Parts: sequence; structure tokens; C-alpha cells
Amino acid sequence: MYPKIAMGALVPLLAMTLFACSGGTGTEVQPFSEVQGSEFLFEADPTALDRGIFRMTTTEPMICAIIWGETEEFGNFNNSLAMNGTGIIEHDVFLPGVEPGVTYYFKVQGSTADGVLYESEVGTFVIPEPADDESSTREALGPNLALDASVVDVSSEFSDTFAAAKAIDGDPATEWATSGNGDEAFITLDLGEELQIGGVEFVTRSMADGTAITDEFTVTVNSETLGPFPASNLAQPRIAELEVTGQVIRFDATSTTGGNTGAVEVRVYGPPAEG
Repeated sequence: MYPKIAMGALVPLLAMTLFACSGGTGTEVQPFSEVQGSEFLFEADPTALDRGIFRMTTTEPMICAIIWGETEEFGNFNNSLAMNGTGIIEHDVFLPGVEPGVTYYFKVQGSTADGVLYESEVGTFVIPEPADDESSTREALGPNLALDASVVDVSSEFSDTFAAAKAIDGDPATEWATSGNGDEAFITLDLGEELQIGGVEFVTRSMADGTAITDEFTVTVNSETLGPFPASNLAQPRIAELEVTGQVIRFDATSTTGGNTGAVEVRVYGPPAEG
């Protein structure tokens, strides 16, 4: 199983066929409001900057999809990973590639077990910009020392593409993934010399099925283990401030959702600038 999987499953073939054939068979499409059990909700995915989540419930099990895009020609469609080939009531759908602050058009389509087809009117949604509550902390601290560090030990690497070095390359588009280490994941950095450390950050990777998320981590410097601290994700930074000096620093994932855990980035900040 590869660590990266598609963020939204395609609409099941059955649902696609029903909608494609409805015009030719004279089947009348009913208003989606007849089976809509809740408001359509759109929110930012707390684990990824380039992904939104669409949530709704229906009054009976349905195969549903949301069709969306920057114009009324749409161009994207996704459904709930939980559907797994059958009808469900609670629909939580990942929307990959969504940019915060951009207006998108959408409509929702679905079918029930009796073959009745439903479709909503065209609407719009905007995913809000993420709040960076740690920006002042990051600005107060020194540079990211990990960018000049080297990886001297790691629990495992899924492949060269997901090598440990990807966690200190400064690129949020790359990441280190373990080969199923779960809570046993760790990565050890050598800063090259004894340096003052003002803070650390572990930006967790994640998978669409809810695995590979690190909730808490510790750091070990000079045989002293500090933490646990809450992990960051790309949409929600969390920086743990420290006052230690060291050259070798080990990050351990201590509370995770299991699987191919790892990090988009691990960061080691210098101390705050004087004056």
C-alpha cells in the first residue's frame, strides 16, 4: 500500500451510469432537498492547506457525489471514502486541490436504492483562509536550523521518494514516510555543532483514511526527553518553545493514528534574537 492515495474516490460507476442515462430514459431528476438531511457545510481540512471537506447528511442511504469547480462547467467530482460502493447517510467528502479564499461552484447529485435520482441547484462555496496563530512565535524565534542539519538515524523509510531527508528539505510538497512504524516512528538530526535551540516543530503527514497522523511527539537532546508536544499540520502550526543547547536532536512520534507515520517537515528553531 502506497503512503499517498487519491484524496477523493470517483463516483461509483452505478451512479455515473444512472445520471448519464436519465435523459435517454425519461427518468425525472428530483430536487435534492427532498432527501437532504442537513445543511451543506464546507470547511478547511485541518491537516492540509490544499484540501477542503464537504459535509452533509441525507434522510436515507444514498450514493452521492459533489461536482465542483471554479466555473459552472465544474470539472471536479468527489464522494465519500466511507461509501465503499454502497449507500450511506453521513457524507464527509475530501475536496483535493481547493484553494482557500477562492469561490467555487458546486451541485450535489445522488440516487437511492429505488433508483430515484436527485440533484441540487448550483451553489457556491469558499474555504476560509487558515489562521496562523503561531506566526508571532515563529517570527520571534531564530532560523530553522534543521535546514542545514543531516539525518543520522531514522526508524524506517517507505521508499527513496519518502526518505527521511525529505523532512528537512524545506519543501512542504515532499515528506518523510515510515514503513508502517506508527507510534514507533522517530528521526534523529545532527545540527553539525552545539547550538542553542529556541523551539521545535513536527509537521505531521497524513492520509485520507485517517492514518499516519502524529498527534504528539517528544524531542530528546543530551539524553533528556522533553514533551510530549502537540504536532503541527500544514494548516495548523504548533511550535514548542525550548531553552536547550545541543547538537543531536531526536524526534519521536508518541501518539499517532498508526500506519506510515512521518513528517512533512521537522523544524529546529534557533533562540529568539536579542534586543
